[in-house]
Amino acid sequence: MSWACDPALTSMILDSYQVAGPLFVQTLQTFFAAQCAIAGDHLWPDDATEAVLKDPNYDFIVVGAGSAGSVVANRLSEVPDWKVLLVEAGGNPTLNTEIPQVFYNSLGTDLDWGYKTQPQDACRSYKTKGCAWPRGKVLGGSSSINAMFYVRANKLDYDTWAADGNYGWSYDEVLPYFLKSEKFTGDYTKERSKHHNKDGPINIVEVTDPHLFENIIIQAAAELGMKNLSDVNGDNQMGITAAQSNIKGNVRYSTARAFLSPIKDRKNLHVIKNAIVTKVLFHPGSNAIKGVQITKDGKDIIVNAKKEVVLSGGSINSPQILMLSGIGPRKHLEEMDIEVKADLPVGENLQDHVFVPMFYTMPGDKELMSVQNVVGSFAEYFLKGTGILKDTSPHRVISFMNTTDPDASSPDIQHHYLVMPPSLHGMLDVFQKHGLSDEVYRKFIEINTSNFVIVVYTVLLFPKSRGKIVLNSKNPLEHPLIYANYFKEREDLDTLITAMKKHSLRLGDTKTFQGAGLKLDWIEIEACKDFEKQSDEHLECIARELTFSLYHPTSTAKMGPKNDGESVVDPELRVHNVKGLRVIDASIMPFVVRGNTNAPTIMIGEKGADMIKKSWLEKHEEL
Repeated sequence: MSWACDPALTSMILDSYQVAGPLFVQTLQTFFAAQCAIAGDHLWPDDATEAVLKDPNYDFIVVGAGSAGSVVANRLSEVPDWKVLLVEAGGNPTLNTEIPQVFYNSLGTDLDWGYKTQPQDACRSYKTKGCAWPRGKVLGGSSSINAMFYVRANKLDYDTWAADGNYGWSYDEVLPYFLKSEKFTGDYTKERSKHHNKDGPINIVEVTDPHLFENIIIQAAAELGMKNLSDVNGDNQMGITAAQSNIKGNVRYSTARAFLSPIKDRKNLHVIKNAIVTKVLFHPGSNAIKGVQITKDGKDIIVNAKKEVVLSGGSINSPQILMLSGIGPRKHLEEMDIEVKADLPVGENLQDHVFVPMFYTMPGDKELMSVQNVVGSFAEYFLKGTGILKDTSPHRVISFMNTTDPDASSPDIQHHYLVMPPSLHGMLDVFQKHGLSDEVYRKFIEINTSNFVIVVYTVLLFPKSRGKIVLNSKNPLEHPLIYANYFKEREDLDTLITAMKKHSLRLGDTKTFQGAGLKLDWIEIEACKDFEKQSDEHLECIARELTFSLYHPTSTAKMGPKNDGESVVDPELRVHNVKGLRVIDASIMPFVVRGNTNAPTIMIGEKGADMIKKSWLEKHEEL
């Protein structure tokens, strides 16, 4: 039982804080109740370390309990005769993960792997000269620390995958797997039933009560000619909308909550937490997988897989494990003094959605986020689901556009719109969390102290630039090196600048923004001060200084037919030239999809698990 669910313990703690006053005690009491109700340890599978040590033999080992891995473990353990082990490097979700409005609080904590990119001619205003790449280190993985956008991307993405030789991956073929996981709670008409399902495990909500700021943003975009979308996951992706989200009752619905919590007592599924897989192991003298090596509490554990090992560690961890195991580019592995088991372009083809922020401000009450208001609002939020935490967090509006063809059915740019209340930095400084310089931190405080700030993210959806991930050493506990290579191809930067000029800057000229008192504001950066505001040179400088990742790294274990020299796995997600090993996560995407990546990664988990089940169950029937 979670400590927060223990009446004797919580009562003792509350008694010790009576001197702090009734408001503090009430808030603390509410915190305990919320911790127990929405993030208590009793909601998640128990740690199975003792069971693993007693009998380290499983049919399937799934590495990573994230957006895909939780799905795979759930679906495989639906077969009662299969014994499944799920290995997660982190632990249980916490209030920081489960309260949607404070998702940024997870950055830089032990819930986050804390990756940084290598220095380049971008991310220049970061202390390390490298962008922050948060990745979830917790049950649910990045689905437990992201912004909960439920977006399936563009039909053309999947149709192109299929046309390039990935059989079974066209939009019409993957749509059933999107539907399989979805519990859509919005308006469910006969027409919408083509695109939505109301019987899946993940609760998906759509906005029925847009906030004032959301309406302002949508109305201003409409002034600029954007279509007001009714359903971003319907027939058409182009336009602006308040997006659908994986939330239920003001609580995050991660893959941990949707796929692991309901089966936490399933007898044939074991979950070992706070344990890191350091390599996959081969049978002697062959390229057939034997199992995995796990390190936990400083000790190594060998676990055997009778059927398959599935890597679902994500686009950074999965390639790292592959390379540490001898699966990767021959030259690099030999430089690392690692025996080469399969010469494959692991870690290459890295792609991400990079964005550049622009700021609009309007006067507001700087006491809105005072300590007293925040404390009271937490209590109100936990007890009633209302208050400023709910009403001033409209980070739900997104839009899609094409910079070269206004009539196109596929976008090259996405916009996100984040509203920050006055003095939000007093409770949470997003810039400090990402590791930006003291100069940027101070200057954001200046514009935020007495102002609401609308941050407009201009996101490059279809990058031409490619990065890579390589090992820093043979030490599996040492982070690999991430070369994002943002703007390596000049076309990417030009597309962003065009989009900023066509949309982000023009918002300030709309009657809606002007009527609301919203004006364009700049974080004055020393490196950009000599350029004329709004010039291409200034926009480029801002892009290279205030570079951000949208947390969508993909494609480092590319899916493709065997004759595709850039691919690592085949269309059934089996690693080329290796027996008994699959990769099922966002790293298999041939290219990053044109939209948020969490829903597509869940779909990949559903489809990958289905392919495994069909393969082994059909094989059994034949025998």
